[in-house]
Amino acid sequence: MDFDLRFIYQRSIMLNVKPAYELNFARYRSYPIFDTMKEWSKWSNSGVGLEYLALAMGIPSPKDGGIDGSQVADFYKAGKLDDIVEYCKRDVETTRAVYRKMVFEKPANKLF
Repeated sequence: MDFDLRFIYQRSIMLNVKPAYELNFARYRSYPIFDTMKEWSKWSNSGVGLEYLALAMGIPSPKDGGIDGSQVADFYKAGKLDDIVEYCKRDVETTRAVYRKMVFEKPANKLF
């Protein structure tokens, strides 16, 4: 909520790409945006990153593939687009698994 979605929203404004629907960035609620970091800490000022939250829940870390978000620009410059795609897939699957655990939903089939 404080980075990814806000960044995408701001970038859409800069590129004149109207979002498909308006997102409400109001705090202290879990709909329409369920921010795993904020919900885990129950909106306190402390936070925990996805990697640590996943590891605490017994979910594989998205960083296990040899790349993390801080390296994406370098991988892009080096033409390692497939590595970036795989990292993003792992990140999404990890986020989905963490979300499902937090809302007590049965886990889906693991993709990695």
